[in-house]
Amino acid sequence: MIGWVAADRASQWPRRVLVAMLFVAAGLLAGAGHASAHAVLVAADPAPNSVLATLPGQLRLTFAESVELPSHALRVFDPDGLEVDDGASSHPGGSGATVGIGIRPSSKQGSYAVAWRVVSSDTHPVSGAFTFSVGHPSPTSTALAPSGGSAVVGTLYGITRALAYGSYAALVGGGAFLLACWPSGCRRLVGSGVMVAGWAALGVTTVATLLLQGPYGDGTALGHVFDHGAVATTLRLPLGGALVARLLLLVGTAVYLGQLLARLPSANTTVRRALMAPGLVLAVGMAGTWSVSGHAAVGPQSAVAVAVDVAHLLAMAVWLGGLAVLALALHRLPATPDDRREVTSAAGRFSRIAAACVILLVGSGAYQTWRQLGSPTAFLATDYGRVLLGKLLAVGALLAVAAVSRRAVRLAPSEPELVTPGRHAPVRRLRRTTLLETGIAVLVLVLTAILVNAEPGRTAQAAASEAAPDAVSAMLPYDTGGPGGTGTITIHLSPASTGPTSLEVTLQGPSGAPLDVPELAIELSQPERHFGPLRIALSRGEPGWYHGSGQIPFPGTWQLAATVRTSDIDQITVRTPLNIR
Repeated sequence: MIGWVAADRASQWPRRVLVAMLFVAAGLLAGAGHASAHAVLVAADPAPNSVLATLPGQLRLTFAESVELPSHALRVFDPDGLEVDDGASSHPGGSGATVGIGIRPSSKQGSYAVAWRVVSSDTHPVSGAFTFSVGHPSPTSTALAPSGGSAVVGTLYGITRALAYGSYAALVGGGAFLLACWPSGCRRLVGSGVMVAGWAALGVTTVATLLLQGPYGDGTALGHVFDHGAVATTLRLPLGGALVARLLLLVGTAVYLGQLLARLPSANTTVRRALMAPGLVLAVGMAGTWSVSGHAAVGPQSAVAVAVDVAHLLAMAVWLGGLAVLALALHRLPATPDDRREVTSAAGRFSRIAAACVILLVGSGAYQTWRQLGSPTAFLATDYGRVLLGKLLAVGALLAVAAVSRRAVRLAPSEPELVTPGRHAPVRRLRRTTLLETGIAVLVLVLTAILVNAEPGRTAQAAASEAAPDAVSAMLPYDTGGPGGTGTITIHLSPASTGPTSLEVTLQGPSGAPLDVPELAIELSQPERHFGPLRIALSRGEPGWYHGSGQIPFPGTWQLAATVRTSDIDQITVRTPLNIR
């Protein structure tokens, strides 16, 4: 009795592990949040933290790749928090990588806030904020934290994409398993049901993605999911075209599944091979709808990357979808010895196919890792790298369990226990390991969906570098009050970090021509620490150009004071804050 209870408990533990992994998967998706920036901001005019003499008539942002413009893509706020842009975001000059908006005239001096949110080429929202100043920096009443959009929309979007991958695996992998390993499985609900359920779920998730992309990209609430304008914007994206193509392919797949389920059980080898050809075309086409609208289509070697990504998706689907059919077939093992032999023989044939899929996954995954990660340091320095590391560990665990399953497959058909009622030790072992494989596979699919929504390590590091520039600049107007006493000082400090630094200063008159003055002095201080001033010795070069160097001891907000003397009695000191990291 005790032995029976122990055996019963042992038979339950793989299912408990699977349930636990499903909960972990749901938690990961719920905590995945929103995708970070996938297009890097490379230039802005006016530049962040710059100080201008007058307010420009237009703001321009330049990204490393083409971006799409949702509603309210760019917004500009004056020092009092009032919006001063004209609301007409556009691509100046027709360049998809440049975004511009007009700024209404204003005489207010102080810090102006810029907030932006666009959609990158791989369909993910990119947002950020910065300030520039007119006349002098000042406090701003505008919240500078860029909007991350609705948490509900972001979570639903991530879950939908994960389910889409799972549905594709069930559809393609289920069909491949029946065609290559278990043709008679079409007569059983466990065989045909996985394919049909995968087809239906993929259709639902495709429509859901089409509807959710609008509020996801615009940063709006779930209530805007049916907005006609949002759907129209999505259809203009590469993702929109890919989703429409996927729906059309699903229509063709419905016809194909009808023929497959009707003809496969009695088909000979020639007919089975003939049925494989259209199935492969449909599977490749659907895989392409992800590849041409995701990370693979953006960045270096995009043509090669798309082909590799399609191969990766196919291998994943054949392996994991076939694994799902096998796990269900073993869970509902037929009662007759012949049927049990048929299932375990199918498991043996699938084992060889799965091994080939693993080789293809490892090769294509290594290429994708190299392309998307950028450098080994990104494994721990970026969210993408950390999730990828988790996926690699999960795949390693999956391979270890698969090795145990392969051993069970080799033992099962050869042992007499297989056909003895009540004694199926090898099959029971295969059932447990296959169920555990399926649970880990769910986790791998979830991590894959998170990677699709995450910012690649290569661009994340580039964005971090852009967020922490090597230099700071400021433009300060001055007026000493005497004849010829007006002009502009432009200051460029590089690097804007502790340690040795160099300073370049240019002076221009009202006409913009270089200007020399009798005396120019630059000092740095940090009032919060009551430190300074540190005087930076300047040497004069070309007309209106000065150069100096110094040592900045610690980070923080430093005060730069520029003293200009234009005559024996006319002098003024102008100041600006500088952020030193």
